[in-house]
Formats: sequence, structure tokens, C-alpha cells
Amino acid sequence: MKKKIHMANVLYLLLITLLGVAMTANTVSAATASETAKGIRVYVQNKEIHPLAASVIQGGSVYVEFRSVVQALGFKFKYDAAGKQITATSEDASFKVDLKTKKTFVNGSLYTYDSNIPMVIGSGADALVALSLYSETDYISADYDKTNKIVKVYEDLQGKPKKADLKKMQALIKAHYQTLDGFKSIDMLEMKSWGEYTVMLSDVSFRKTETELLDRIEHVTLEMEHKPDASWTIHNIEINNTEYLNYTSLINKELSVPAADKMAIRELLAAYSKAINDKDVDAELALQDPAKLTADYEQGLRDLREWSTRKFDLEYTEEQAVIVSYSANQAVVYWVCTLQANNDPSKFKERLYSLTSVVKNKDRWYFDSNEEVALGREVIK
Repeated sequence: MKKKIHMANVLYLLLITLLGVAMTANTVSAATASETAKGIRVYVQNKEIHPLAASVIQGGSVYVEFRSVVQALGFKFKYDAAGKQITATSEDASFKVDLKTKKTFVNGSLYTYDSNIPMVIGSGADALVALSLYSETDYISADYDKTNKIVKVYEDLQGKPKKADLKKMQALIKAHYQTLDGFKSIDMLEMKSWGEYTVMLSDVSFRKTETELLDRIEHVTLEMEHKPDASWTIHNIEINNTEYLNYTSLINKELSVPAADKMAIRELLAAYSKAINDKDVDAELALQDPAKLTADYEQGLRDLREWSTRKFDLEYTEEQAVIVSYSANQAVVYWVCTLQANNDPSKFKERLYSLTSVVKNKDRWYFDSNEEVALGREVIK
């Protein structure tokens, strides 16, 4: 009887000891979790928010309350208690959290995560999600400053522009072009890439002005810069090429020109064709206006002719030449020529259309090397 009582006492003491250890462990764990949660502050768009559920760190990952963050970002939040789902939507992105399966979706696609670490903590409207979920969009970034225990969720200035940003950029680009003579419309505006600058491709239409002969479309690349205050500016515009409209109609717009000047201009064009066919660069340079001939242009022309001579046996032929603009010392010629490579196996032949400016210097007509407009080209079969 005494032995049995003794064993019962031993078992009772052991049970009390184990229970005490478990309680101590739970107390330590709870204290640690509580301590971590109290230390983390959450900022959205540089403003501190106060989520209903405290942020925690688990398995090295930071978890923040989903609802408070997405609402601060401007998303519409919805909690389906019956379906156990949380959704957040905007015109640029969407999130879905399935509380039953703990799966998350960004823009309709399943977000895969380290399977050893949960993506979602909690089961109600105040569920927490891993901080990395927000960065799965094209324009939101999320960081954790471990030293200062600060979570930052924000729209990245170098991220993909939102639809509202595209409207701002379109208005800014249109306002810029409306200051230019002859602007008609922006016919196409397409985003190519984003990062340090958002690169846009655009087609811009212009009507001819009093000093111009043709309507045109400029195909341009614009670099747009997103400023810290969320405004946009045009950093750079590059004209990739210009498409001149209905240029073949110029053949019917010949002006009345004094006979002496008309003959001199015709002789200038004929001398140019001969210089190319003779591969005589010096003769070609002699036809350029000495007042505007630069060393760079001269060297560039020599390099071009050397390359073309080695590459092709070119034959240059004038088809049509019409003076479409004229004053006492300057004229513009609508010039149609063919260029054929005789030693090329493909025997390519092209028709070239251009507006060529010529100027009178000391009673002699020259080419203005700075004023030639290539209107178009076509392959002749």
C-alpha cells in the first residue's frame, strides 16, 4: 500500500514538472511574438498606418495585415466570410487570398512561394500575408528595414505606370505638341518599357505649314520621367523617322522659274549624277555650297563613297526633277532618281524620292548639304 502511494506521488510530481515546463515555453514564445509585433511599424506611400492586426516575423519572413495595406494603396477590399476568400482590386492589379487553401493569386495567376513558409497567417478579414506578395505586381514594391523595424509598401516610381499615369503622360505629350506649328493629332501612343525612364512610342501627325510642302507623320520615341512628387515630365524626344504623305503629288507642282536659274539648277543635278557614276568624290564635293561645307560632312561623304565603291558598282539615273519652291537665292527640287547595283547578284534597283535644297552663292548654284529630305524609296522589280 505504501509503495503504491509513493509511485502515485512520483507520477504526480512528474506531471506538475512537465506542465510547468510547457507553460514556461508557451510564455516565452508568446512574449517573443508579442515583442516582435510591437516593434514593427508599417508605412504605405510614406504614411504610417496602424493595422488592426499586428505584424509578425515567422520563418524569417515579415507578415503584415492585408486589408489595411491594400486599402491604403487605394484598392477595393472585399471579405467573403462564407467562401473564405479575401479580394482586393484596382484598375491596375488584383489580389485574391483563399483562406481555406492558403493560396494567393496576383492578377489572376497563382503566386508560388517557399512551401516551407506559409503565405497567409490567420483566417479572417484581418489575415496577414507575406510582405513579398505586394511586389508581385508591376508597380508596387515592399521592403523591410530590419534595423529600424519598418515595413514600407509603395508605388515604385520606376515601376510600370498605372492607367492613371498613362492618361497624365498622354495629356502632357499632347500639350507639348500643341505648341508646335502644324500639329494635328497623336495617332498612336504605346508603352515600350519602363524603369529609370518610361519609354513610349508615338505617331504624331502634322499639317503642312506655309513654309512646308507636305503633311507628315513623325514616328517618335519619348522618354518620360516619373518625379518624386508623382508628376511626369518629358525627358527626351527622338524622331525615329518621318513619313511624308502624298509626296508623289509634288510632280504636278512645278513653279515658274527664270530660265537661267532653271538651266543652272538642271546642270547642277546632271553634274551630281555624273560624279556618282564616275565615282568622283572630289567632283561631288565641288557641287556643295562652300559656305556650309564642313570637314565632318566631307569626311563622311568620302567614307560613304569608298564603302559603296567597294560594295557595289552603282549606277545613278535621274528620272524626274521639279522645282517646287523658289526664291532668288534658294530653291527646293523634288527629285526622283534610280540607284542600281550592277555587280550585286540580286541586281537590286531602287527608286529614291527626295526634296533637295539648292542655294546660289556668288551667282553659282550649289547643293545645301544640310538641307536634304528623304521622302521615300521603293524597290523596282
